[in-house]
Amino acid sequence: MKTVMKFALLFFIFFILFVLPNVFFPLNIKIENPSEYNGQMIAVLLLMQFSIIIYLIKRLNLWGGKLFLSTALIFWGLQTFMTQSETWYFREAMPAITNKELLNLFLRPLITAVTFIPLAIWMLGKWKQNAERSTPQIQLNPSNLHWKEVVWLSAAYVIIYFVFGYFVAWQFEAVRLFYSGSAENAGFIGQIQQTLQTKNFIFLFQFFRGFLWIMVGFPIVMYLNGSKKEKILACIFLYSLPAIQLIVDNPFMPQQVRIAHLLEVATSNGLFGLLIGYSSIKKV
Repeated sequence: MKTVMKFALLFFIFFILFVLPNVFFPLNIKIENPSEYNGQMIAVLLLMQFSIIIYLIKRLNLWGGKLFLSTALIFWGLQTFMTQSETWYFREAMPAITNKELLNLFLRPLITAVTFIPLAIWMLGKWKQNAERSTPQIQLNPSNLHWKEVVWLSAAYVIIYFVFGYFVAWQFEAVRLFYSGSAENAGFIGQIQQTLQTKNFIFLFQFFRGFLWIMVGFPIVMYLNGSKKEKILACIFLYSLPAIQLIVDNPFMPQQVRIAHLLEVATSNGLFGLLIGYSSIKKV
């Protein structure tokens, strides 16, 4: 019962620290015609994000400040920084996103992360290391992932990004209308050519994003307790779960576009997480 009450209290605190940044830094525009299930979807989102933080705190073989920094990096980095960097790059398709709102998209979750995570670490008893509770783990070193692997993984992300972007998201007419203003489907090669006309550096940008995805999530395979299988599964789920944010209505994109990106991001990021986990652990 004590454990249940502790997690219930932690979830209540997380809820408050999730809401407050949105009160102090509210959206500039309101959501028109929100779904009747939007409240339930917000609850699911909160529960999933809370579960991610608790899982990382409980399973990372770290304590105190190092645990805080690693958990915040993984949580905010995967859930916010990496996803909103895409928003920044394609912001002309979403004119409602002003410079101020773009900053707030990064800031609100960061405030939640840096206030809730250290409190959760303290309440879960991992602020100070307890040698008796330290469990054996697969010890990894950053050198386990060589730079040539970082390069090919970053290149693989570019391929995954365009393949899933076209064969999943771009198959929705609403997505084509939203980003190009036309329902025409020029085919895979034709669409890449059209994209390059307006986004000359998109290959370089996505290659750099691939590199950042690796760096942000690397503490998962470095410090997570458990078997190789758990580490790989953790990479798959933690990389795919940023898509969970797209179950909630937002004022920046139509529902069909949001659903298309939900399917695209969940599957493509899950595959990329699998590649990262396998490449990092196979030599241990």
